[in-house]
Amino acid sequence: MRILLFFNVWVLFLSLPLVQAESQIGYRLKEHPRIFVNRDSLSTLAARSQNELRSEYAKIKAVADRAIVSGVVKPSGRHRPSIELVCLGICYLLEQERGGEAAPYAEAVKAYWGDGQVLGPDGDGYFGYHAMVFDWIFDALSPADRRKYGEQLGKWLYWYTDTPEITLKNGHWRYNQTWGPAHLNTPNTRDGIAPKLFVALALAGGNTIHEEASQRFLNSWARRVPDECIPSFDEMGGVWSESMGHGGYGPVIVIPWAFEAWRTATGEDLLQRFAPDSYLPEMTRWAVYLTVPFARHTAWIDDNRAANLSKFAQVAPILGARYRDPVANWISQMSADNEWNEVPWNRFLSYDPSVPPSPPLAQDYPLAHHFGQSGHVYMRGAWDDPDATWAFFGAGPKFAGHSRDDEGQFLIARKGWLALRAGGSGHNDWDYYAGGSLAFNILTIYDPNEKFRRTTPRDPEGAKNENDGGMIRFVYSAHTRDDRAEIVAFHHTDAYTYAAADLTSGYRKEKAREVTRQFVYLREPSEFFVIFDRVEATQSDFPKHWFLHIPNEPDVRGIERVIVPDHVYAYAGDVSATWTSDPAGEEGTLSSGRARAFLTTLLPTEATLVKRGGEGYQLWGHPDEPTAQYNHVSRRSHLPPHVAWRLEVAARKGNLRDYFLHVIQVTDSNSAAPVTLLDEDGYKGVRVEVGGGIEVTFAAEGKQVAKIKVAGGAVQILEPTK
Repeated sequence: MRILLFFNVWVLFLSLPLVQAESQIGYRLKEHPRIFVNRDSLSTLAARSQNELRSEYAKIKAVADRAIVSGVVKPSGRHRPSIELVCLGICYLLEQERGGEAAPYAEAVKAYWGDGQVLGPDGDGYFGYHAMVFDWIFDALSPADRRKYGEQLGKWLYWYTDTPEITLKNGHWRYNQTWGPAHLNTPNTRDGIAPKLFVALALAGGNTIHEEASQRFLNSWARRVPDECIPSFDEMGGVWSESMGHGGYGPVIVIPWAFEAWRTATGEDLLQRFAPDSYLPEMTRWAVYLTVPFARHTAWIDDNRAANLSKFAQVAPILGARYRDPVANWISQMSADNEWNEVPWNRFLSYDPSVPPSPPLAQDYPLAHHFGQSGHVYMRGAWDDPDATWAFFGAGPKFAGHSRDDEGQFLIARKGWLALRAGGSGHNDWDYYAGGSLAFNILTIYDPNEKFRRTTPRDPEGAKNENDGGMIRFVYSAHTRDDRAEIVAFHHTDAYTYAAADLTSGYRKEKAREVTRQFVYLREPSEFFVIFDRVEATQSDFPKHWFLHIPNEPDVRGIERVIVPDHVYAYAGDVSATWTSDPAGEEGTLSSGRARAFLTTLLPTEATLVKRGGEGYQLWGHPDEPTAQYNHVSRRSHLPPHVAWRLEVAARKGNLRDYFLHVIQVTDSNSAAPVTLLDEDGYKGVRVEVGGGIEVTFAAEGKQVAKIKVAGGAVQILEPTK
């Protein structure tokens, strides 16, 4: 008797700090269900299943009804979770709420779970999804079932970290594997914050052997997410630091899932704690601006692949509901109309029909937007027009290891791509010289003695990254912030968008004293891009190059010298080039016809232009690096985007300081407007003979000041904003 009393007192003593910690942290868990749906929202959800969301529920129920008859099919791999289980769990809740026959849906889940081993570390691995369903059918589980299944499921709280807490082990808040991918399984999962949160929410209070571990994880979330994660996302801003590529693999989806699950489970809406321009509040705006008009695909920035908004659509209903965002609901509606998601369970659970869907144009989205923390500037000619021009210009800090060394990069699209990055698609180690800068439309200063990381591929088929004259190689260096460039000016009107960037800190100080880029998009009366670069090296014999990647072979005017027939040509004198747009391998083109670009090099004087490309030359090394004179083809170089050519503008050697001034006219015409160089009073620029004349000039020294004068109007002086 004394032993039993001592044991009970000891257990009580151990539990006191835990209860006190929970009380101090201030959250209280609701009863089951609590992940995405709770007792407060079930009746509303049931009503919507018969009205606004009737078609969505019909699809979910059809899958669940088939699973009752045929059984749940075990997933064939670790990247495709069983949607049947999700549908069964939802139908159990809805049919129970509506007074229907709910038990068969829970029984079908339990039939798949069997003795519970499939839920454990030796099972199918989809622990995040299993946790959701465990929560949804909780009251259909006997106490023995909860212990049996919970014993296996709770083991995942120790996955990778060996402790049931958020540790940020080998990662950071802004790293995709910290949160885990959208398949909620083990591949590319480190801390696995999102799936572990689901496990802890599902098991807490369920009288399993993992009760203390579940509470520890929830307390860890409650302490660290408001104090650390939200400020970290506020610093990063509305663009996921690893791009829509690695973001779409997980964080674009699972981070909103996690915050929504915490809200429905506790009533604490942390989504309202973010700054207005932080990651979650501005996700919708980023997704919209990132999408190019001609194919309604997201752009090839960093490691992103051209894709529609189907991934983002999985969380658009959450953002639409929590932020009362009509554009988020518009994206969700497109998902329903276009069947991007075959079984729209996300939309069914979270969509709020009281927020009317509305496109960006109707919501007065401007034609350009600057995402300040990331340094992304997006601009376009029109909304709701697949033939419209679209462009990107970027310069900002590195927040995570996957961020590319591409500051100053720009992209241009109209009826296909006109300026892109080098071709190929895949892992950092495989394609488009991913460990360096040469894949991008940047400036290089070639110091023959400069040493770079990652000159040997880790994979036998990987692309080598020799000296490319580019930026310091931060990619994969660490999951920390590196301030390597900054947008110092942004000005936007309906007639033009202007951005200026200081890129100097992105290059080693041993070779670069100044590297700046100013980027102007003129919309009226004709479309032009003006790019002005100031480059000063530490030695006059360091070659300077300006690179532009284009999807097809250009016609170049100038004094021609053949270097390699059909592949490499050099041009001197009065140099200009033209080429047509191309989807570059993207499917689902919405635009009609092709646009044409006309490039004129105004500075440097006595520049040499080289066009290089075609099969065997499309991924060539830097022209001044002896060890890189070969085609850097690797395992996925053949995949989109197909970018077979590049233009290289070289300044004459012997100058410490050079200026690069280029004009790109974008048109449907086969002729270009005349352009002339302006060089006076400390300003360098261009006059375009169109619509009464357009003049754009830039300060040659000091602050990055620009002047724009359109059709005889007043001069607009564009000062740095930083």
